[in-house]
Amino acid sequence: MKINDNANIEKKGTYANDDNINDDITKLQTNSANKNITPTHVTIPDASYVGWKQISGWEEKDELTAQDELLDLNTETLLDSVIPDKFYGDWYHFVAIFGIGGILSFFFGYFKFSFAPVFIIMSVLALYSRTNSKKYRQSIRELIEKEFAVDKIENDYETIEWLNTFLDKYWIIIEPTVSQLIVTEVNKVLSDNPSIPSFIKNVWIDSFSLGVKPFRIERVKTFANTSPHIAVMDWTVSFTPHDLSDMDIKRLKNYVNQIAIVKAKLPGIKLEVAVSEVSFKVDTRVKLQLMSEFPHIDTVNIQLLTVPEIDFVARLFSNSIFSWEILNIPGLYAMIQFFAKKYMGPIFLPPFSLQLSIPQLLSKSNLSVGVLEINVKKTKNLRLPNSIFNSKHLYIQFKAGHKKLARTKVALDSNNPEWNEKLFILLPSFNEPLNVSIVTERKNIKDKLLASFDFDLNGLSKENMQKNISKVFLSNLKPSGTLEFDARFYPTIERKLLPDGTFEELPDLNTGLSKINIRACRGISDDLTKKVTAYAELYINTKLVMTTSKCTKENVLEWNSEHELLILNRHNCRCKIVLRDRRGNELGSTVQSLNDLIDRENMEKNWIPLKGTKVEICVSTFWKPVKLDEQSSALVYNAPIGAVRLFINKVQFIGKTNAKNPYIRILVNGLTKDRTNDSSESNNFSWNESMYVTVSSPNQRLSLQCMEVTESGHHKSIGKFDVPIQDLFDKDESDRYMENIEDRKRSGKLVLDNKPVADIIYYIAFYPTLPVLTIDELTELNELNERKKKLETMKLKGLEVGSVPSSEKKKIQEEEIEIKDSEDMYSNKMKLDIDELLQYNSGVIAITVLDGEVSQPGLYVQTFFDGSGHSRYTSPRIAIRNIQTGWIMDSMITELEWSVTTFRVTKWRNANKADDCICELSIPTVELVKNCYKQPSIVALTGKSTAKLTVRVSWFPTNSTRLPLSDLITNSGDMTVIVNGADDLIADSKHGRLDPYVKLYLNNSQEPFLKTRHKRTNSPVWEETAAVIVNNRVNDRLHIDVLDYQSSSKSNILGQAILKLSEVNPDEETTLDVPLVNQVGADAGIIHLGFTFNPRYTINVTKQTMKDTNGDIPGLGFIPGVKVGTTAVNAGVSTLGVISKSFGGGKMTSSRRTKRVEEAD
Repeated sequence: MKINDNANIEKKGTYANDDNINDDITKLQTNSANKNITPTHVTIPDASYVGWKQISGWEEKDELTAQDELLDLNTETLLDSVIPDKFYGDWYHFVAIFGIGGILSFFFGYFKFSFAPVFIIMSVLALYSRTNSKKYRQSIRELIEKEFAVDKIENDYETIEWLNTFLDKYWIIIEPTVSQLIVTEVNKVLSDNPSIPSFIKNVWIDSFSLGVKPFRIERVKTFANTSPHIAVMDWTVSFTPHDLSDMDIKRLKNYVNQIAIVKAKLPGIKLEVAVSEVSFKVDTRVKLQLMSEFPHIDTVNIQLLTVPEIDFVARLFSNSIFSWEILNIPGLYAMIQFFAKKYMGPIFLPPFSLQLSIPQLLSKSNLSVGVLEINVKKTKNLRLPNSIFNSKHLYIQFKAGHKKLARTKVALDSNNPEWNEKLFILLPSFNEPLNVSIVTERKNIKDKLLASFDFDLNGLSKENMQKNISKVFLSNLKPSGTLEFDARFYPTIERKLLPDGTFEELPDLNTGLSKINIRACRGISDDLTKKVTAYAELYINTKLVMTTSKCTKENVLEWNSEHELLILNRHNCRCKIVLRDRRGNELGSTVQSLNDLIDRENMEKNWIPLKGTKVEICVSTFWKPVKLDEQSSALVYNAPIGAVRLFINKVQFIGKTNAKNPYIRILVNGLTKDRTNDSSESNNFSWNESMYVTVSSPNQRLSLQCMEVTESGHHKSIGKFDVPIQDLFDKDESDRYMENIEDRKRSGKLVLDNKPVADIIYYIAFYPTLPVLTIDELTELNELNERKKKLETMKLKGLEVGSVPSSEKKKIQEEEIEIKDSEDMYSNKMKLDIDELLQYNSGVIAITVLDGEVSQPGLYVQTFFDGSGHSRYTSPRIAIRNIQTGWIMDSMITELEWSVTTFRVTKWRNANKADDCICELSIPTVELVKNCYKQPSIVALTGKSTAKLTVRVSWFPTNSTRLPLSDLITNSGDMTVIVNGADDLIADSKHGRLDPYVKLYLNNSQEPFLKTRHKRTNSPVWEETAAVIVNNRVNDRLHIDVLDYQSSSKSNILGQAILKLSEVNPDEETTLDVPLVNQVGADAGIIHLGFTFNPRYTINVTKQTMKDTNGDIPGLGFIPGVKVGTTAVNAGVSTLGVISKSFGGGKMTSSRRTKRVEEAD
């Protein structure tokens, strides 16, 4: 997202009108709290020429023909046919030209001849010089041809001429597009780069081309004797620009070299710098670390074997031969080479190399690669220089380059100091070794570095834990003692791309890396032309960790100051940002939890209003989990503020679609949370299904995505829509979220490749959860009370002594502030025990799987709730038998007393509830909550094999006033239909006699589930019964056909009717008289039906048969009108020793259900 909402980029051409920038500007203007802010316009001048065709002015007529290619570059001059070859064409002939010219000019000048003889001499010598130059260049070309013709001595290098030939053919095609992209992106960066000095009004690329000639790979050498997962190659890459001398105008238009012209506007002057004719040759060594997962390359190390040979032409003010070439300054080129070696050496030149993490680059993460834990033990045989300034107070310091990363506490023993201290260091990469120094602490003067050594970090990328390391300190290249320490590297956990195109959900760890970037602020002054000065401070849990620089500007102040830190308790991490003016006076502040800042980043809601002001501050926050030790990395669930219900009605495609059996899935912040069944209709697909997703803050992004399963088994997106939910979250006077149920339907556009493809019709509602304290929060609250008691004791001791040191007083004040902030976090939450929580029949259940064991590696653990046929959560692939990294999942439970939770272990990630599994356990959800709430419990899964899971459960109740009928257990079950009889049937035959019978269909099923016998009467009595499984009573339809049996021909339809099953009372027997109509819409009699309904959770999916090789099963989905015999979940209840009294069915009466106002969809 673009920070500077003032920057309205006005450009022309394909790269001028950037939609993303304009969208971001619009967002910033819309979200602004200060509506009087109007953006200032920063205009980027258009690039004059981009690409080799524009640079040279190439047209179709300038294309070189075969005849043009045969033309000799060495066209003859007047003297070529007169002077013998031995008198021109070599270097000493140039010396002769300058010597003769100088002597003759001096002669005629000394004897006071006129200018005419000198002019004649100049003309003759100029013609001779040109003839000599052309002959000299021709001899160089002949030498090059000879080099290509002669066989080279064999060596270990290979040539890649096929790749060079391909580049020669393809480069000329892609060069204009690549140049255009470079100009567009670079000009964007230059337009709002805060590092550009303010006196430079504008900087942009005016002309740019990569030329028509690509770089060349001269030779490659592959090392054979490496480990199987490592590939090492030497590459020699070079580029030599075209020799444009001796070319005519037509050839010059077809042979264009690289050129870049950068212009800058300064006060009263426009500066131009042109760089062209770039040539280089570089020997590189590339090391690839391979891995089995995508993208199959873990790291790439790039090393320059020698200092690159680089040359170029750089001119100031204009790209003309008359302009001043910068490199003509004596010694400048040598100085450039010197500084290149000095500053590139520690990065590229041996033994150093630049390491790139490919998974990190693909994830677009700008955080460190992980955390280095160093356990500093002690030093031995320490021999340090004696000095009157050196003290006995020693500590160990860790640096990377010139940046100090960490230090130990001070040890008082100067001979054999011991620390036994554990430090955490953020590693940006493994490129640069870690410098470890022993330093003496000195009062009033700066500390003195006594000895040091460099620790290579590359070994930690392969072996994450190294114990009992002993390294020698060096002082003046002499050993000065050894340091003993342990090192362990904890990598950040990256999201993995799944075969269906989605990303695997990251574990909800409590520890990780976070980077907070305070980017800008706006709205300080109502006067947009007035310059203001301000800076910002960032506090993490009351501790000041970063102060931005002071910025002076109109309207929008920009800092782009970032701070990266290790978070050990994300759940309780609070960030306070204070804005101050130049004198340090507070202009405003805001306190945000780290979780809320992360959600804001996902929603791109980076502008945060400061409390009580019109000022807004722009903050970007990035997060990557890191699994440290078990205690600090415990999975922590972010308590939900409620659940959003989405009832998916239908999707109407614009035009025709080839989608087959699509389904809708719901995503929160890009992660899949739930899905519907497949729809078997065509073009206009309907589902009439509801999905619940929990939200932990109003700043989360909720999306609906229409998917289909291809014949190859991959899940393909056919449209996506971001659901606007911000208007759902309202608070009452007690600062609690209110229930919001919308009865009106909403519609949105499914978009694919930035084009609308379909309209989606849906309903939405929000059910808030009660703010209750979790078990973890109760523990933290008890610890907070203990800290409060200790603080009071410290205060009493200070009063008794009479005076408190300033450092101790500051510590007490900081502790008071932190305790008060923590108490404010829990002040609005209720403390309920398990019995009080279970009084609420609906709410959000959060299940934490801490660890476990399965029968074999490569399996998945799925979790199902109630009648859903698709897994609510599927674990990552379990690589080994033991589950080492757990997970957290949640779900909205509408009726706790009837709810059923099912754990299944399967080989297939996309398996549904009807597919075979290795083992499973089904248990009433209320019993799961009772047994796993206070302490984790082990649940055992049985079947073909066994599995164990250590589970902890939290329950967040909702005080819902009404829940839709379609979400209750009475919406599914076994329905018995009794066809009693019919009256007043009208015959359509001439003889007036009838032989009627009845067919009953569920929804759009082609096969009837009941067909009665035929009776020879106009008022038949059948008294026939059939049972059918109903998955969605509120939205299902019963299709009734009454036919007249004809033995010799097709039966005639006497009457038809469609009955909504929502009219069937699920609590008692229902009798309905249903009017029939004939094919022309006239009355055709009445049919008498009886219904009994036995509510239970049913399986609404069918077994899948297609399987692919990625552990996925493409969803064949739900077939409307599932045949009789589909079973309900009814096994595995005895695992925790519970009673199945209310489990898997049983007649349900209104007296047994919680009283509530119910409403059909």
